[in-house]
Amino acid sequence: MSRRTLLLLPAVIAAVALPPSAAMAGEDDPVTPPTPAPGPELVSGSASLHASDCVARARTRVTVTGELIDSVAFFVDGERVKTVTTPDAEGRFKLTMACSHLDVGAHRGKAVVAFEQGAGETLRFQITRTRRQAPRFAG
Repeated sequence: MSRRTLLLLPAVIAAVALPPSAAMAGEDDPVTPPTPAPGPELVSGSASLHASDCVARARTRVTVTGELIDSVAFFVDGERVKTVTTPDAEGRFKLTMACSHLDVGAHRGKAVVAFEQGAGETLRFQITRTRRQAPRFAG
């Protein structure tokens, strides 16, 4: 064995046995990101919709629930039917409409939701009115 190998062997063993610190490895110290300055938070609301068809009911119901809702405008077949600015006791913005106001077939609707922060969202739905079926005699 040469002298050079004998001199390097203890250094290699020490390097493998001991973990290097960040300074020895040539890495910078970890930097913590600066905390943002306090200010107004941009919070948007959320909304979800449920609609029922005019199959066995005399009335159809469309409800919108969510957070930070200011008002909901309901449209059926392109015409504004109702605007609700306050939710009911269960927090729902609700449209109830007699099925007799609708022709038989599918009708497009939308609920335009305005949030308290000024943003908005459009939720689309469909109401289908079917003919009443006469019960069949099975006996």
